[in-house]
Amino acid sequence: MKKSHKLALAVSMLCGAQSASALTPWTDGAPDLVVYTSGGAAQDQAITRVVSETLAAPGSLDTFSDVNGSSIGGRWQAFYFTGNANLPGGLAGKKIIFEKRSYGAAGYGVVPLFANDGEGLPLEHLKIVGLNEADWEVDGAAGGKKWKKAISGANAAAYLTKAVSDGGFLGVDPDILLKPNTENYPEQVNELTTGAPEPNWPLNLNQVPAGFTQVSTGGLVYGIAVTEDLYKVLQAAQIRAGSLPITADKIGTYDANSLPNLNRNFVASILAGKISNWEQVKIVDKNTHEAVSLTQVASDAGIAAPFNNEDGKSPVGVGRRNKGAAIGAVAYAKFLNYPGTANANKPADNTPNGDEALAAPVVKSPGGVNATNNLLKDWNNGTNASGLNPGLQKIWGIAVNSGDKDAGTNPWRYVRIDGYAPTIENVAAGVYPHWAEGVVLYRTDKAGDAQWTDKKTLLKAFADDLGSPTVAKAVNTQLPFGLSGIFATTKDPRGFIASIPFNPDNPVVPLTHYCTATGSTQTGIVPVADDQATGGLQIQLK
Repeated sequence: MKKSHKLALAVSMLCGAQSASALTPWTDGAPDLVVYTSGGAAQDQAITRVVSETLAAPGSLDTFSDVNGSSIGGRWQAFYFTGNANLPGGLAGKKIIFEKRSYGAAGYGVVPLFANDGEGLPLEHLKIVGLNEADWEVDGAAGGKKWKKAISGANAAAYLTKAVSDGGFLGVDPDILLKPNTENYPEQVNELTTGAPEPNWPLNLNQVPAGFTQVSTGGLVYGIAVTEDLYKVLQAAQIRAGSLPITADKIGTYDANSLPNLNRNFVASILAGKISNWEQVKIVDKNTHEAVSLTQVASDAGIAAPFNNEDGKSPVGVGRRNKGAAIGAVAYAKFLNYPGTANANKPADNTPNGDEALAAPVVKSPGGVNATNNLLKDWNNGTNASGLNPGLQKIWGIAVNSGDKDAGTNPWRYVRIDGYAPTIENVAAGVYPHWAEGVVLYRTDKAGDAQWTDKKTLLKAFADDLGSPTVAKAVNTQLPFGLSGIFATTKDPRGFIASIPFNPDNPVVPLTHYCTATGSTQTGIVPVADDQATGGLQIQLK
């Protein structure tokens, strides 16, 4: 592999950096540097890893997280640490707060940075300086290092501060979101302090303005998740059709050989709202050669029939995402060619709460990965933790999702797309279509900020390691059907080389959405092999 001094950042924990004491605002006071960031949560695990092992000196990190229901750190997190010895530009040894806001999703890593002619729009960010130990609860084992606090409108003024984001992070390129009057253009969320959106949100941004740096962070696998009941019914149907080579006693099994398959055109039809109810979806029984609907094979899987609406049909559940979410934008681009192709079908419109008994399909837009998880649970179990299933209906549903989540005991499962599971190996072979590169954004220069050189040095180190195979290896998820998560690409200027056969210790993909005309990645185009890869192009055929 081509060597690069930049790669040293990703392996700083091996380079003999000296340990330092953990930092808290009540013991160590104000930091030397505060960097505020905002964007999507798709890379949360990787972000935490980069901060703890690349940016922070060993033993120096304390983490502060908001609590919202069962989610810890899903909206805000602040990391307080001593700069690692390997950080460039004089950052080593400095007291640093690196804060990330995921509230509002990927669109909040784009529009607020570009607003006001590039000067930025102030957002609510997590504040830890000036607070005391008594203001936090210990998150986990006694002794600190990780702290949490439930933040609501009642205490938001004490825990949140208004500031312009220094950088944005998103699991997609910004151009796919900057499409005014489409389902991609970022929508606002309400501030906790006021209960209303921030004022002066621009509605007409259509390109990244001059003066901003984009650093690719490598790629992410995205997935299509279905409720567990639907998963089992799809298995039963495809066993009957002869297209799934498992026996009926294996229904419910979740492994590489057992995932049912949905093709791209079917997924597109679901997302566009063109399939209203499950009675319309049929298979041909391999033994009788008769058409059988999915609702008719439910008994094969031991599953009760789902909710029937006022027309006596079982409506399809469609879980899309809020406007400005990377997970939604990637799915719409990959399956609908939306919004880049003229006359492309757009994702289906949302079903208002309370109208579920009248609607077919039932369409909801959960505002995050945790909210998507709750929606799928609600549809499977007839509950309403998400707030999106007020009638407590049991609905067979499909939702767009990131591709690296371990469902654990949650009642949902991933499915194959076009015959292949959502794994990095399948992305690298070019057979799994649902993926995109991410980006970190920041101003190239900011004359009014005396610390801007330090801030952008830290943001560049942060972005580089989000695109490093070393970090990807450390955070990727071994799911029952294979390895999923984040990966480097051969387009990275550090010259990473893809392994054949695929090596999970070197998660590098030889494909890219890079567009020469724009000089950036573009999710709306078909990815192609990187024929300029260091060492020459190699791609595994499956």
